[in-house]
Amino acid sequence: MCYTPRVSTEQYNRNRGSLFENNEKRKPSHPDLRGECAIEGSRYDMQAWRRDEHISLTLAPTRGDRNTYPPDAFRGALDPAPRSGSRSDGDATPTWIGDVVGDEGSYTVRAQQKQGKSGAYLSLYFELAEPA
Repeated sequence: MCYTPRVSTEQYNRNRGSLFENNEKRKPSHPDLRGECAIEGSRYDMQAWRRDEHISLTLAPTRGDRNTYPPDAFRGALDPAPRSGSRSDGDATPTWIGDVVGDEGSYTVRAQQKQGKSGAYLSLYFELAEPA
């Protein structure tokens, strides 16, 4: 009998997140995209704004039932990823790449455009950046 270790949902979702179109945007100052992520076991709310050729990104601790916004824990930007010549439909090449920086550390972010049942979204992967 072959044993296959089970991967918990928490382990699978570690250092990952998703950004979706903000259907509640009412003003230009409201974020274009919103979502959630988990980094090193901590959950964050994400907000993103499309700016010319990049995406500005902020992460703040999940506010839950509180009616206040906690200060941002991470800030950064994503730029279009360089295109590779040998790209196929099943390739995991990111469409956006950048960094987020905060007091807890610095992370490289890779985002892939995906298509779900309710529309297009960005799937983000966070990797701890090497210390300088």
